[in-house]
Amino acid sequence: MTVTRDRQTVDAVEKLATALSVAVRVEPELIRAVRLELFPRLGVETESDLWFSGLVRSQGPKGLVFDTGERHRLQRRLERWLRQQHPDAPVHSLWRIIQHVHTDLSPALLLEEQVTWLAVAGRSGEIDDALAPALKAVTLQNRDGLKQWLASAWERLPQAVRDSSTGWQLAQTARPRFPARRFPFGVERVPLPARRLGDLARVLDDILITVRRDGDELEIDGQPVDPEAATEVPPDSYALPVPDTAPRVLTLLAGGPRERDEDLSVPVAWQLRVHVGPGPVLLRSARGHVFRLPERAAPVHGAGLAGRFLGISVARYEHAQLPPLDHSPDLCREVGAAFGDTYAKEYLADPSLAAVTERLARLSARRHDGPLVVYVRGYALPGRRSGGPNLAFRDSDPDRPDTVLTGEDLFRLATGSGADQVLVLLDTVRPPGSGDGWGYPPLSMELRTASWTGQISVLVPHDAGWDRLFGSWLVRLLRHGPDSGPQGWGWAPRDRFITGGELMRAVALDWPGDYPSTPRNFATGVPRELLPNPRYALRDFPDDLNLADFGEAYAQEAAAFLGEVIRDSADSPEDRERAVSTMLRLGPDRGVEAAVALDDLAERFAAAGRRADAAAAHQHAIDLLRPLAEQRPDRAWPALGSALYGLAGRLAEAYRWTEARPYAEEAVDLRRRLAATRPDQRPRLAESLHLWSLVLRGVGLHDAALDAAVEAADLFGRLTADDPDEHRSALAVCLGSLANRYGEVGLPEHALTVAVQAEVIRRAQAESDPEARADLARSLHVRWYWERSLGHAATAHATMTECVTMRRELAALRPEAHRPKYAESLNCLAVGLADLGHIGRAMAPAREAVSIYRELVAGGAVDLRQPLARAQRNLSLWLGALGRPAEAVSAASDAVSHYRELEAEQKGLHRADLADALAMWSGALDQLGEGRPRALDAARQAVALYRELFAAEPDKYRRALARSVNTLSIRLDALGRSEEAARLRKEVRDIVSGALPPF
Repeated sequence: MTVTRDRQTVDAVEKLATALSVAVRVEPELIRAVRLELFPRLGVETESDLWFSGLVRSQGPKGLVFDTGERHRLQRRLERWLRQQHPDAPVHSLWRIIQHVHTDLSPALLLEEQVTWLAVAGRSGEIDDALAPALKAVTLQNRDGLKQWLASAWERLPQAVRDSSTGWQLAQTARPRFPARRFPFGVERVPLPARRLGDLARVLDDILITVRRDGDELEIDGQPVDPEAATEVPPDSYALPVPDTAPRVLTLLAGGPRERDEDLSVPVAWQLRVHVGPGPVLLRSARGHVFRLPERAAPVHGAGLAGRFLGISVARYEHAQLPPLDHSPDLCREVGAAFGDTYAKEYLADPSLAAVTERLARLSARRHDGPLVVYVRGYALPGRRSGGPNLAFRDSDPDRPDTVLTGEDLFRLATGSGADQVLVLLDTVRPPGSGDGWGYPPLSMELRTASWTGQISVLVPHDAGWDRLFGSWLVRLLRHGPDSGPQGWGWAPRDRFITGGELMRAVALDWPGDYPSTPRNFATGVPRELLPNPRYALRDFPDDLNLADFGEAYAQEAAAFLGEVIRDSADSPEDRERAVSTMLRLGPDRGVEAAVALDDLAERFAAAGRRADAAAAHQHAIDLLRPLAEQRPDRAWPALGSALYGLAGRLAEAYRWTEARPYAEEAVDLRRRLAATRPDQRPRLAESLHLWSLVLRGVGLHDAALDAAVEAADLFGRLTADDPDEHRSALAVCLGSLANRYGEVGLPEHALTVAVQAEVIRRAQAESDPEARADLARSLHVRWYWERSLGHAATAHATMTECVTMRRELAALRPEAHRPKYAESLNCLAVGLADLGHIGRAMAPAREAVSIYRELVAGGAVDLRQPLARAQRNLSLWLGALGRPAEAVSAASDAVSHYRELEAEQKGLHRADLADALAMWSGALDQLGEGRPRALDAARQAVALYRELFAAEPDKYRRALARSVNTLSIRLDALGRSEEAARLRKEVRDIVSGALPPF
């Protein structure tokens, strides 16, 4: 690979620029002073290289100015450097050098450099004190120059300065001077109590914001209101003056349910909702003004709900021609309850005509755009007008038309309520002696504001025992759905709501044929959602409902829908639990389907990187399947094997080998039993054997892991012979794993032979399918490893060169998918070059690998921190071999930092790598000569870690511990501490001889 720039020059410039990044303007005098005091080994040419480097935005007679983005990057590097250096290290004198050179700098720019130094030096607690005089000058002396400086310097300041409470206050004073783009202060909460903003508020203008009461909540809108429009705010809303800060600041004073004051921060373009209860509310602005909002108005009954239900039940009449009806208002309430909790319900028992009309008129006064259902039980009288039968109430007189209500009159009153749908249910009885030659004709129904209106009416003879028939049947229909009807006509398990049209079809099709007085339906308009579907599969079904009564067709459709819900429930655990519960109620076979859906959900979790959620979903499936395996072994066993395999795989991905072992073993045993009688299960057995070999290897049982891998490869080989297209890829994967298992038991020749077989398969695939090149590259990687292990350095170099070329092309086509593997191959190419003695040539691919890994980790790929640390460790080793100890120290230090993070997150998993990196860092520091005390400290840390590793696995870490203790003795000798060194050398002899026990 061609290197276009001299990396040594670039690193020298980068190092010098890092130290100078504190300065706002960098003069030649400052460059010279910093180079001579901090980097005496750098030549004078480094100064000119810096002057014309890409880090610089502009140069002038007085000095250069760094690019803002590069300056922030350099400051972050300086911050890490300062943390890693001993307090007596020269770099800690940097601020003294800058102060000396910049004695004549303007106070504002000197302040900027001071707070920048405090930020990078890890002294953020001192930033507020440093900025306090500036804030005082602005708020008390109105120093406009400072405001102008802050507006221009804001983007240059480190984040710690911008996040400080004093920095935030200064930014508020300078907001009008910021560029026209959005104010760049993106906090959502003010970084200090509102009561401390009095001085700031004095220099800010007021703006108006809207505060609205919504029930027991307060909605505060941070968007400013035009003062001319403030008088037009809607009811229950108030325009309050507050200081123009970003975010807005108010204090909700104690009172009512609030035991203490609460500061509220409202971002400019947001709305904030806070619960305040029904009582009056006191708000205080940052200026100290207190505003009182009155208690909320009493809520309008029914407002905000999905619908309203008005039940009218008449059983007692004043006129002699209308004998009492033998029913109570209970059925009316049962009908209302069947419409669900989303309906606000009102009931009238034995009302007068005036009470009914008054109640309907009140509904019109409290207009509501949800559906309205009116249910009437009582007598219907033969009509003397075209409107059909008249509805009788307690004080109705059959001979006086003005005491009854026609069906059309009822509709006119109902549609005047503003409801978007109106349904009238007439459950009526013919009076004695009225005959049976009359009934409800089609009504002339006006839509008005409604999109749909409908009527369902029934008229039964008096004293026939049928007066409860329609109401009871309607309750059962609304609670359980129809017994008959074509599939797909509504009432399906995936339909959350039922429309008025679907309700009417159910009434027409499901009404028993032997019942008297078939209901008559009339409707106009476009039906919309009217009531909850009792058969919606994702609802809470009552315990006394047997879902099997809905039939097999419902069970199949419900299971399919609920399976979709489970698979799509990554962010809806409540829906998932309800769906699983319902499927179990549908029967054992549906429970198996629920477990399969959970297993699919686990795969989706895994693909999204949510490993813990994936493992939990697999475990949920296993818990469901274990009892079902006894009831339905033919269906449950394959699903249980899949869930066990999935959970073992998730645990293995997290290196939790011991936990994965029982699940992987059970999956193999179960699938072996299935494969004995079902040939279609042999591929599943083969994949389980492959995973089983990985788990056994993870727990240190290498011989058993090899046996499992051999069996898996043999089985995949036989499957491939029968169906090459289906199983050839799996065979290649298994052969690659088998190669590693051979190598782990000391058979590298076998490993290489098997790796070549895998490569042959992958190469044939890649010739016919370019998409398979990534798999070929993976096989080349395995082959390279075992060629290198056998000492075939030249052949291994050629293999890895082909792999790098291939992965470079893949990374160019799909960077997000292939750049990590490309970086891995670059690192391996560097290792191969070093094996051949070409350490200088190894530097280019090694640096490129580190650069790619750094970029990916900075972009959020935290899983790549381990390969990044490994690449940096290699780079440190080779830099030391090339006689560049300073760069070796830097690379080793970065590797140690990454391994510390990884070890802190997964205790014990990265301990050996951390110990090795510490030992390498110690060696680099010692070679540098300037950090021998730090080299001794790193060596001590390495020894402490190796002691822990040796105590757990003596045979594995005996030599490593002896080597690290010996290194520590050498470090002590170099510092003149001969007695300690002598004791350690004796300990080395004891460790090597086995005289020192691992405890």
